Amino acid sequence: MDTYFAPAKRTEKRKFQNQIDDISQNPIMDALMKTAAGLLVVLNEDRQIVGLNHSFIKSLGINDAQEALGLRLGESLGCIHAFKAPGGCGTTEYCVSCGAAIAMMAAIQDDRTNEQTCALISDKDGTVSDICLRVKASPIQIDNNRWIIFYAQDITQQQFWVNLDHVFFHDINNTLTAIYGNVQLLEMNHPENEEILPIRKGVERLINEVAIQKNFSQHKDATYTPVKTIMSLDEVKNELALIIGGHRASSQKSILEDWPRKEVILETDALLLSRILGNMVINALEATPEGGAIRTTVTATLEDISWNVWNKSCIPDPIQKRIFQRHFSSKSGDNRGFGTYSMKLFGETYLGGKISFLSTRDKGTTFTYRLPLLSPQKHTGLNEQTC
Repeated sequence: MDTYFAPAKRTEKRKFQNQIDDISQNPIMDALMKTAAGLLVVLNEDRQIVGLNHSFIKSLGINDAQEALGLRLGESLGCIHAFKAPGGCGTTEYCVSCGAAIAMMAAIQDDRTNEQTCALISDKDGTVSDICLRVKASPIQIDNNRWIIFYAQDITQQQFWVNLDHVFFHDINNTLTAIYGNVQLLEMNHPENEEILPIRKGVERLINEVAIQKNFSQHKDATYTPVKTIMSLDEVKNELALIIGGHRASSQKSILEDWPRKEVILETDALLLSRILGNMVINALEATPEGGAIRTTVTATLEDISWNVWNKSCIPDPIQKRIFQRHFSSKSGDNRGFGTYSMKLFGETYLGGKISFLSTRDKGTTFTYRLPLLSPQKHTGLNEQTC
């Protein structure tokens, strides 16, 4: 057997040299090589490299493109399976499931563009590494020649974190399930112990938080269907207390609170709402020095309810203009820029409310979240005054 998958035949040397000359002298190919972002190679119909851009040369760690010309992709990248058959890359039993080989053959045999993920193990001068590429192969006809434009994007780190995400959520769910089961048993055996209740509620909240985070992490379009329930404002206050209580940002700082005294009923996703309000309060605390205070004021009308969280500091004007922008943060360090963005996303896109803020040197900074209430007939004892 000459091959397990793609044809083993290679282009005759003189014809191959003419192909290289055609590529090097073609203005279309020259422009493509110079302008294409990412790793780009041009292959002939025998899957041999006849042209490559600077990014690909750099990724190979070579100084002269001539070193790669005539090789197949796996051979140039040092794939450990590329030479396990006499025919080389594309012909081994491992190539049957290779994303790069599948994309190339779709372009060559079916004359169509094909995109795949290619996972390979590379051995370059004794250095072995796992590589993951997003590849796309497209056929192109120029004059009397047919070429395969092969584009590759290195997504090794991206895939590493995706896989790590899956492992993390799997393991953390197992741990939380075990903890929750033990807390329930403890409650059953000691029903008189009231100190177990806040522990159970805290674990339940953590389980729900992980479920939401898993949804956002694994669905890049951030799709989520809010789980709305009827709840009182006192329950919202208690949920917020679970987040703020014991948080390091609250150390040696005061929180002055003014909530309506009369019963207020709303219909919302309790977890998302508490995350929004928790971010508002924690951000205010982080902007407040030790010994300082922040103020939370809640007002309710027949139409809506507003949470206003104030602190004394002022947000600089350039930062104000980008305060809700994803990935932007005024704080140093990596993995920042999602706090205020998530407030906007959860509060407006999913709960239908409105997030805003006002920040001046004289009056400090106030973040406001306004959320529509239930229809008037479902309200109990509401008035339009602030308590």
